[in-house]
Amino acid sequence: MASITLRGEYQWQVQIRRKGHTLSKTFYYKQDAEVWARKTESEIDRGIFINTNEAERTSLSKLIDRYKLEKLNIKPKDEETQDRKKKPVDKTKLAIKAQAQEVSRLNIIEKAMGNKIIATITTSDIIQFRNSRLKTIQANSANREITTLKRLLSFANDDCKIILPHGVPSVKKLPVDDARERRVSDAEIEAICNNTNSVELPNIMRLALYTAMRRGEISNLIRSNIDFNVPSAKLMETKNGKNRIAPLMPAAAKLLKALPARIDGFVFSLRDRQITQAFERAVDRARKQYETDCESKGIEPDHKFLTDLRFHDLRHEATSRLALLLPNVIELSRVTGHNDLKMLSRYYQISVTDLAKKLG
Repeated sequence: MASITLRGEYQWQVQIRRKGHTLSKTFYYKQDAEVWARKTESEIDRGIFINTNEAERTSLSKLIDRYKLEKLNIKPKDEETQDRKKKPVDKTKLAIKAQAQEVSRLNIIEKAMGNKIIATITTSDIIQFRNSRLKTIQANSANREITTLKRLLSFANDDCKIILPHGVPSVKKLPVDDARERRVSDAEIEAICNNTNSVELPNIMRLALYTAMRRGEISNLIRSNIDFNVPSAKLMETKNGKNRIAPLMPAAAKLLKALPARIDGFVFSLRDRQITQAFERAVDRARKQYETDCESKGIEPDHKFLTDLRFHDLRHEATSRLALLLPNVIELSRVTGHNDLKMLSRYYQISVTDLAKKLG
């Protein structure tokens, strides 16, 4: 039978030793202690007792530290020294970039919910976290954060054998429709190039249009990885985590060959975010200049011209243009680096006019 003793002045401690189970729990009210003792002993006798003591002692922050150490080989903050500067070891076979994104999501979750005891986390807690995040991020990003949180709780349940009272909470993914159909016109490209203060941005944009390279692939492009004999470029640290060799059209090879060699070996000095910043500033200047020109001519500005533009739209535009040269989707994917042909279809957009020409 369970023993219930007064611990200090205000707490009652229950101790149960029964059929291989040794359990202890503290309550503020004796009545609560008696109810828990009867319920627990009954479950032990019926063989349905699940020990959730560790889950009731473990904070989400503590679990995150353990996940980082065991899955990502990243030491907790209080153990980090010079290892902080090193790239994390990829134990889970994630690409380095994907692993860094996972760590970023874990840090966001820890900041919002780190003090919560994992045994108390419910579906409503996760939905509340998701809804608060939707104020600053898109549905697709919120879905990824929820997936990381559920993966974290599954790690506790399955890997650490920290039994959650109600299992891993179930939260449905939000519907996502983030496919963009924004095409970039030659007039917009010219206006952006004419309104940038960056010496490199025009060539970066042209290379993106010739090759459909991603922003990161362009910023990480190394001159020694370009073969001008068989026009191609070896791309490192791609989005998919794999190196690949991309064939180059003559215009792209000519552009790259004309660029001066840099001491650091990179083709361009601008890094990922710097490219985005330079592009956004140039678009903003170009739009303002366009509005000024329209005002001086007494005409109404086109509300779509130089608005809702992202650097990634150049990849969309490039892929759509390359599709006219390479109607074979498999060949097109070798140039653009798309692993998922379904994803490629989002970029593969041929107008009705172009299709009619092919049929005629």
